[in-house]
Amino acid sequence: MGYITLSYMLEEISPVHMGLKKPEITHNNQIVDGKGYNTYLINVENHSGTHVDAPGHFTEDGKIISDYHPDELVFNKPLIVDIPKGSNELIKIWNISKLDFNDADCILFRTGFEKFHSDDSEKYLTQNPGISPEVVYFIRKNLKNVRCIGIDCVSISSYQNPGLGEEAHSNAFVKSKDFGKPLLLIEDMKLRNVKNEDLESIIIVPWQIKGIDSAPCTVLAKVK
Repeated sequence: MGYITLSYMLEEISPVHMGLKKPEITHNNQIVDGKGYNTYLINVENHSGTHVDAPGHFTEDGKIISDYHPDELVFNKPLIVDIPKGSNELIKIWNISKLDFNDADCILFRTGFEKFHSDDSEKYLTQNPGISPEVVYFIRKNLKNVRCIGIDCVSISSYQNPGLGEEAHSNAFVKSKDFGKPLLLIEDMKLRNVKNEDLESIIIVPWQIKGIDSAPCTVLAKVK
């Protein structure tokens, strides 16, 4: 039993969503230059790398990530769902409607598209699969134990289908008496090397920055 990470290490060459500023990680003080210690300047947008979107990302009155209690970021019944998808394809309702989610509190969609994360970052960023609005609606309405979904793509929004991506985000975050709690979304996950049968729980550890809607995060998975 131990822990593995389901998140990428953030670096200057990390692929980030189109339109975002590239990460900058620069030396400030350096021992080799005669300083007594090393320090760095880190300049990144808060949706860079593996990150967690909270409702405040899309809704004016939505909860922001810095207001979540640590207990709300622990998931003891995570489930990886394998739904292979190619360029620009969406996860559709027929992909999930007959699956057994077994009271999962976090659903991680594994499309296989993460293979392009390092090998073809342009394809990873501009041809990524996504999750259809209908799937998110289905989860909110029928799987009310689910508090979080994640995906092994740069976003749950397909870059080539931005309108549907916005609708999917809105479905994840909107408050309704017919829905479960607004979801957290983990995007740009690293899911290739974890087996569903070995996965026991996951913990999201966002950057601790007051007042921001969403944040880069480390995702720790407890495995057998």
